[in-house]
Amino acid sequence: MDEILISQVEVGADEDAERRSRFPAGATITFEDLEAAGREPVLDELRDREPVSWVPALGGWLVSGWEPARHVLHPRTPTTVEAEQNLVRASLGRMMLTVDGSEHTRMRTALDAPFRAREIEERFGDSIRRLVEELVGGLRGRSGAEIGRDFAAPYAVRMAGQALGLSLDDVARIDGFYADFAGAMVYDGDPEPVRRADRARADLNALLLDELDRCRHSPDGSITAALAQDGRGLTDDEIVAQLRVVMFGAIETIQASVMNTLLLLLQHPSQLDDVRRDPDLLDGAVAEAIRLVPPVAFVERWTREPVQVAGVDIPAREFVGVSVIGANRDPAVFADPGVFDVRRPNAGRALSFSYGIHACLGLHLARIQSTAAIGGLLAAFPGLELGRFEPPSGFAFRRPASLEIGW
Repeated sequence: MDEILISQVEVGADEDAERRSRFPAGATITFEDLEAAGREPVLDELRDREPVSWVPALGGWLVSGWEPARHVLHPRTPTTVEAEQNLVRASLGRMMLTVDGSEHTRMRTALDAPFRAREIEERFGDSIRRLVEELVGGLRGRSGAEIGRDFAAPYAVRMAGQALGLSLDDVARIDGFYADFAGAMVYDGDPEPVRRADRARADLNALLLDELDRCRHSPDGSITAALAQDGRGLTDDEIVAQLRVVMFGAIETIQASVMNTLLLLLQHPSQLDDVRRDPDLLDGAVAEAIRLVPPVAFVERWTREPVQVAGVDIPAREFVGVSVIGANRDPAVFADPGVFDVRRPNAGRALSFSYGIHACLGLHLARIQSTAAIGGLLAAFPGLELGRFEPPSGFAFRRPASLEIGW
């Protein structure tokens, strides 16, 4: 289908200089501030001074306040994902996260029903718990683990396969595809990650088309089989495109959520003890971890027409990035926002699952999976101890590169 994509306007040197003078805090922001671990206070200062700011390091605007971020993502605000410069599109292709309007509705509707909260529990609850028990059982008899490699990655990949009815047995290969996809969603001007994502997408497409054909001839009650039988008008290539992004969310987000939550609990022993004594707090711990260290840390939009955000006039065809980290630490919404608090009453107001028509389709699955995983690990290993780890980092996606635990 033909479509018209916005081409981001190039801001001239004089206009850039004028914006730098109007937004001096944004002018000092480096790309490393948005990517490296431990730079959250820099974003806090930017949000407090300039919640909507011109950031030359991004070549666009950065929104770090909660209310302005919601405004940018609101369906009635004239912003769009349909831009030639959209790196999510360059990485994952044309699918429901990179189209708007009727095309978005057409693509997403086919997948909406199976991902509602009640359907998630009925379809996947038992499978999730069985997989947690299996993976935890594989860790027994050891004295420790690198939780990403030994638990979170196989858990995320295998559960994504089970949920979608796909036989994804090669965990390292599938995880590698999505590492390449995530690596391409970085606005640093390096074309090589995009080339790697292109190769990964071609390889994954071939795998998914084979799986779709298998499900069409041997339906198994899975989401993929349902789409194979009735794709609501989607072509096979379009079905594969939706599966690709659903898998991405199910794999990258779950790995990050499990690792981030476990790390934060181990860094806060008194709250870990509270969760152990009262398992009802586990949901709050997961929600708070997702707020404080959002697995998806950056959301991109472009303006279709001029728009005013928090008193700042942004012209048409310009890039607007949302710092989910900044928005989730906004003291206007969250009391003591830099503090990890498993009892925080409004952690669910975080923008970690985005907002508006592109809000995360799999948010209920992510919450159930993350809670089951953390609960299983805490129950199986009462003496968990934090070992070596790398603090959560990443521009678009944020989690520790490694996290060792002992027991």
